[in-house]
Formats: sequence, structure tokens, C-alpha cells
Amino acid sequence: MPYRFKFLEFNIFRQGKAVVLFLFYFCAIAAKAQNGYQIEKITIVGNQTFSKSELLEKTNLATYNFLQRTFLKKEPVIFNENLMELDIERMTRFYQTEGFPFVEVQVDSLATNHKKQKVEIYIKIEENTPIFFGEIGFDIESQSISEEKKDTLLHLIKKHIVSKNGRRFRDKDVHEDKSRIEQIFINSGYVYVQVDHLINLSLDSYRADVVYVIRPFEICFFGKTEIVGNQNIKESLIRRQLAYSEGEIYSNKKLDKTRKQLFDLQLFRVASLQPQIDASSTRNSIPVKLTIEETPQWNAQIGLGYGTEDQFRTFLDLSFHSLWGDASRFHLYAKHSALEPYHFSLSWIQPQLFSKNISMRLNPFLRRQAEPGFDIRTYGLNLPFGYSFSDKINLTLSYYLENIKQYSEVDNLELINPESKDFLYNKSGLLTTFQYNNAFPQINPERGEIMSIGVKSNGYLFGSDFDYTKIWIDTRKYLQINNFSCAARLMGGTVFSSNVIEYVPVEDRFYSGGSNSVRGWSRWALGPKRDDGSPLGGKSNLELSLEIRHPLFWLLESAVFLDAGNVWASSFHFPLDKLAYSAGTGLRIKTPVGAIRLDISVPLWNEKKSVQVFLNVGQAF
Repeated sequence: MPYRFKFLEFNIFRQGKAVVLFLFYFCAIAAKAQNGYQIEKITIVGNQTFSKSELLEKTNLATYNFLQRTFLKKEPVIFNENLMELDIERMTRFYQTEGFPFVEVQVDSLATNHKKQKVEIYIKIEENTPIFFGEIGFDIESQSISEEKKDTLLHLIKKHIVSKNGRRFRDKDVHEDKSRIEQIFINSGYVYVQVDHLINLSLDSYRADVVYVIRPFEICFFGKTEIVGNQNIKESLIRRQLAYSEGEIYSNKKLDKTRKQLFDLQLFRVASLQPQIDASSTRNSIPVKLTIEETPQWNAQIGLGYGTEDQFRTFLDLSFHSLWGDASRFHLYAKHSALEPYHFSLSWIQPQLFSKNISMRLNPFLRRQAEPGFDIRTYGLNLPFGYSFSDKINLTLSYYLENIKQYSEVDNLELINPESKDFLYNKSGLLTTFQYNNAFPQINPERGEIMSIGVKSNGYLFGSDFDYTKIWIDTRKYLQINNFSCAARLMGGTVFSSNVIEYVPVEDRFYSGGSNSVRGWSRWALGPKRDDGSPLGGKSNLELSLEIRHPLFWLLESAVFLDAGNVWASSFHFPLDKLAYSAGTGLRIKTPVGAIRLDISVPLWNEKKSVQVFLNVGQAF
């Protein structure tokens, strides 16, 4: 006879004699003697499926080390007989909801130090045979849905649910699959739908067959959309973001897409889409109320910081949006650091130019760069057009026009005119960049990939003092393994010139070494040098890095890393036997604006170089 039961309670055993779900043995007299003692250590044996930390998370049991007690002010957990019994029950219930109905959890023994008033707890677990999913069935109870439509819906359901034959049974899977099935029907227009489940348990085969019973009502359509809350932004702009129109079949996905398109404009603090669903009437026209709260038209951001390379730095970013009630934004940006004595930039940004996927920016700027390899002043204009294929894939095509003044010593024979102390030249060309990014989270990625490809074509048809092409690729991979975050990076590029002298301006050459590069060398210290020892830069570059990060406590994490790379004077020249290597370790403090990073690195197989220490904000990659 099959058994029907509510799985949150896991009442699957009702026939004949009761099945004991767990055993709890505790010596009452001995236990009371330890009440009030500090829990010094917790040992769990027999837990093959779940780690000790996973099990303790379900309880109030915990132990803290010296650093946690000292810096995080964690109070020691005090032993209590009654609370201990509740924690054993919580651990047992957790196992049961994870498909282990026959689990036995008990306190095996207690080790007491009466002098120090501390106790060590030993917990024994016998997981026993778990329950697995058996056959998964679906019953759509509707006469109005065609068989073809049912087949389409069933195909979507089977594609998205996690309940699979042979998978270990979990309460969470069943209830989440019910929600997934409900969303599939809602996104197909069946706003009013009921999803139930029946479970047939076989104790002989340790299998649970599940049937999802689905009862959809009449198909629904979008009704009128009411917009409230907009003050400076035109309603017509907001309505253009709607991913649906009145009379279309209802779908939550279209509401999600609308919400995303509104937030992508960076004009709204709140964009709440509320379908006016009335379960009592099950009406098939669903009006939508869109509540808007705009961001302030004026916004100012000020930043201060320090790094070992750029030393003291500060910036100011003023922005203003919706001057004409549209989506345009203006930005005035100013920055100062040792590497950028001054940088002023004015940007006019126009999202959704011609279509929702295209954006444009007009950006005049003035900038001074004082790098180890050059000292230049640049003013000019950038005109980038961006196209967004999806949330993860973007393409940018940018025209630039620049005037550069290079400050250098008179005897620097690298200059075209060695008699001139101030070397002036103009640049004009196209910069094309492609980026794929599915890394998460964005500020401190722990999983996913990032790939960037760039091609810069200077001069040629666009007119410039020099003709050259620069190509580069930067790929990054992030992987989470238990409590370890692994990050890897491969970057390389080359630049080649069609001029007779094959001259490439100093700011467009490749450099290597520094806090975001090969960390065993100071900033740009790898590669070709001038006679005075300053970095000359090169025409080919290759860098590889591997970093493993591990959380310590609070927001602090440790890291170990290995870097390799170099720069070469010739184009398309990548001799792997000439790579320079370095290894090191570091600490990071996670913050909302990025990790505060301290790295210590030493060159490998190079006794002439000293240890490098870097302090910066943001991960190296």
C-alpha cells in the first residue's frame, strides 16, 4: 500500500510498528554536572555525506579559536543538557529532510575538565541507507489545453526540475520543483495554477515515486499599465522599457526583463512592477502597477586612498541625469595620484541610442601620466559606441583623437627629434573591444569567466603621425572549491607598425611588473630598458598568473600566488624560455568597493631582485 505524507515532516512510516528515526542516549546525572561548562571541542564521526561545519550550522553548537575570540569578540558557547538534546534533534531532522529517514544521531561521550570547566563533545552518526527518487510523473488536469501545448509544457518542466530518477531524495528539491513548475505555467500565461504532489514510498527499494498534479485555470493576458512616481523622467521613456504590451499573454519573464531595462538606465532607485492578480475572481486580464522612485538628478562621489604604486590618490565624480527628461547623463570626473598628477574628463552618455542595445558616449579629456617608462600630457576626444548582445556579451567601437606632449631628456635618442625636449605628436584611430563576462560576484569574483579582446588601429585612413596596430587578449577563470577560491589569468598581446621607422608611442607599448602584473618586480621593471635603466616598453607581452584565496575570519582572507611573464622588443615574439617567474603570499580585506590587498612577492631563480611589497585596492585580477 503506498503512503502519502507531507515531506517537511517526513512522516513516511505509519504501517505496523513504528520505525525509530533516531536514538538519543544521554547520561542525565553526568550531563547535569557539565551544565555551564565551556564547550572546548566538538568531534563528529560517521558523517560521510555532510561536513562537520554543515551539520553544526543547523545547531547552536560552536567552538571559536583564539583569533575569533580576540578580534571578533566571539563568546564561548556554554554547554546545556536541554539545549544539547534540541541540537541533536535538529541535526537528525536535517538528515531526514536530506533523504536519510533511518539516521541515528547520538552523543557518544563527553570529556570533562572540571578544573578548567570545559567539556569536549563526541557525536556519533549512523547515516544508514538513504531514500532516492524513483519515477517522476506529471498530471496536467485541464481540458482547455491542447495535447501539443501540454507536450511543450512537459518538455520545459523536465528540462528545469532537479527531481531525477536515482537522485537522493530531498524535501527542498520537491518544494523547489513545485515552484519551478508553477513559474513555467505562469510564464505561459496560466497565472492561476495549483501544483500539488503525491509521493509513493517503497521501503523495500528505498525509492520514492513522485507525481506532480498541476491544475491550471484560464489563460491570462496583460492589461493596462499604470505608472506612478516619476517626476523628472518622461513617462514615454519609461513606457519604452516595457517588454510587453496590453493584450499579450502574461509572463513573469517579461516583467523581469522590464525591470532590468529600467535599472540599466541607472535613473531609478526603485522600479516595482506589481501585477494586480485577484485569486478570488481569477480574471484573465492582469493590470500592472509600476511604481518608480528616481535617483537624485545630481550625484557626487568623492574618494581618497593610498597605494604603494600610485601613493596618495583622490577623485571626484559629479553626475547629472535627465536634463531633458530623457535617459542621458553627464559626468565630470577629476583624479589625482602620483601616476596621474591630473586627469579631467567630461562625458555625455546617451543610453539606448537608436535601439535598447546601443549606447554612445562623447568624452573630451585632459590627462597627465607620470609612469616609470614615460611622462606625457594628453588631451583629446573619445567617441565610443557600445552594443550589448546580452548581459554577458558586449562590443565597443570607439573613435579617438589625441594630442600628446612627451616630456623627456634631450639626450634620449629614442625620440624622433632628439634635439627637442618636448616631443609633440597626434594620434587618431579606432579601438574595438569585445568582452564576455559571467563572473560572480562582480567586485570579488569567485566563479565564472572573463574574456576581453582588443584591437587598436592607429593612423592609416584616420590620419596620424604614426601607423600601427595593437592586439591583445585577457582571459580570467574563477573557480570555487570548498572554501578555496582559485583564480587564473592568461594575458598576451603584440603591436606592429607599418612605418619605415616602426615607431610605436611609449603609451601604447607593453609593460610588465607591478601589483597587477608579475608581482616579483616593481611597476614595469620587466622587459627592455633604456640606458638610464627606465622601462623602454616592448612590442610583445605574455603574462600568466595563478592565485588561491582562502577565508580566515571576519572579512579577512589569505592568498598564495604564482606569476610569470615578460615583455619583448619585437612584434609577435613570445619565447617561453625567457619568462620571468615570481611567487608570493598576501592578505585581503573584503569591502563593498573591492578588496584591500597586501601582497608580498619574491622573484624565482633570480637572486638579483629583492622582495616586492604592494598595497592596493581590488584584486590583482
